[in-house]
Amino acid sequence: MEHTEVTLRFQQLSADKQIRVLAAFGHNLTIAARDTYEFQSPGVRAPERLRDINEIHHRVLAHILALTTQDAWRYPDDTLLSIALENGDEHLRAQALWALEDALNRQAA
Repeated sequence: MEHTEVTLRFQQLSADKQIRVLAAFGHNLTIAARDTYEFQSPGVRAPERLRDINEIHHRVLAHILALTTQDAWRYPDDTLLSIALENGDEHLRAQALWALEDALNRQAA
């Protein structure tokens, strides 16, 4: 699925469904973050990617909070997804797209 298709699917959801998708997306981001760890070690082999994932996670959680409190001061949906999906790290872009597609597919099921 492409970035624009994912964005359109997300924008068509009610606020309650968006919250569920974003929560699943956030969970999937924690799985993606594990890819940055050194194998069987407490170290981090890709600190820049881990930091980028943390920043995406931060914005996703802020958006969930805004949706639950009906706060008008939040990113528009397309801006949030651009922040989440348009990263300079190609590997992270692929992981973020997978994480969101999976979250959307679970919502549809």
